[in-house]
Amino acid sequence: MAKSNILIMWITRTVVGIAVIVLAFAISSWLVATAPRAEVADEAVASRSVLVIESAPVDVARQFTGYGVAQAIEDADVPARVSSTVIRLPATSRAGNMVNTGDLLIELDPTDFQEEVTMARQRLADLGAQLKSLDVEESAARQTIEIAQQDLELVRREFQRVQDAVAQEAAMPREADQVQKQVLAAQQVLLTAQENLDQLETRRLGLVAQQNREAASERMAKERVDRCQITSPIDGFIERIDVSQGENLANGQRVARIIDPRHIEVPLSLPASARGDVQVGNEVELITTGSRTRVWKARVARVSPEDDPSSRTMKAYAEVTQPMSGDHHLAPGAFLRGEVTGRDGQRGWVVPRRSVRKDRILVVRDGAVLSLPVTVRFPVTGEFSQFAVPDRDWVVLDDPLEEGELIVLSPTRTLADGMRVDAVPVSESLATASGDRPEEDRP
Repeated sequence: MAKSNILIMWITRTVVGIAVIVLAFAISSWLVATAPRAEVADEAVASRSVLVIESAPVDVARQFTGYGVAQAIEDADVPARVSSTVIRLPATSRAGNMVNTGDLLIELDPTDFQEEVTMARQRLADLGAQLKSLDVEESAARQTIEIAQQDLELVRREFQRVQDAVAQEAAMPREADQVQKQVLAAQQVLLTAQENLDQLETRRLGLVAQQNREAASERMAKERVDRCQITSPIDGFIERIDVSQGENLANGQRVARIIDPRHIEVPLSLPASARGDVQVGNEVELITTGSRTRVWKARVARVSPEDDPSSRTMKAYAEVTQPMSGDHHLAPGAFLRGEVTGRDGQRGWVVPRRSVRKDRILVVRDGAVLSLPVTVRFPVTGEFSQFAVPDRDWVVLDDPLEEGELIVLSPTRTLADGMRVDAVPVSESLATASGDRPEEDRP
């Protein structure tokens, strides 16, 4: 009895399962049979339009990228050249103000140095008086010499007459000896007078030397007085003032720093491999690295003679000449990226950077898209007017293209090999866009 119940239960389940399956097939067949059918249009589907440029070889020079900090070629750390106290800071002596050569920056107390000038002048006056007194003594000494010479001449004549008388036995030899003593005495007086005159000349030389020394002291004292007026040695802007009023300064202490921003130099660190292509006179584009992009044109003024072995780089010094101030002004201290254009240009195939996607470019041949593998030789930055594209980022390809090849400007994932497209040259697209503008909006 139990076995018959189990058999009946299995048979019932099998029949119900088969019935459900048959019902499902019947419903699906009915749905397929009654579903609406899509109508096939007889019109051809319009092709997609893509912007293209025509490939062409151009002369392009290799570019190298380096980074550096702008610095003023001409600047000055202004020192105090005397030890004194700051007594005045003009209102114009503030950081950021423009100054010209000779403008007053700081005034120091000149009292001590003015007193030194006065003392030097007094010493000079004293020496002048001693020289005048010496002139009087010298005049008297010369007159004394003249008198001594005349006296000696007279005594010699007398001695000659006495000798003649002795020879004629008209006088005694003793008389000749006495006259000879007078001659010797007159000679001694003359020698003493000449010695006094020579000593006066020696004293004169000493006084003149002292006078020159005191004159030098006076000039130095005057110079120290003048140095109490600290002025700007160059045209430029005050970067900072390092002292305050009432401060005691030491000789040589820096008081201010002046920068002339008209000539800026940027030492760019470039790859050492660029040495063969970079030389004096090469063009450089200096670009800010911040959120606001600004560009300055420059040229390579100097190239370092050696490479840095630790970083394998070389230094190229780019110089910028600009007005003293203005809106488009390169400030010293700015961190910049420099694009240095190499020396020799060469023929190459250039395409916009955005046209290369995953090392491939898309071209249009016979109205269909074709993908080509490419290898980038090096990137370049600039404008190529022959392509009528405002892009500034380009790449130079290793392998040549066919001249006039239609290159898709902006490839996307929706463009696949074999897709039918309408190639629209960029130049025609720009002309159409310009023609569609209202008359009053046209240039």
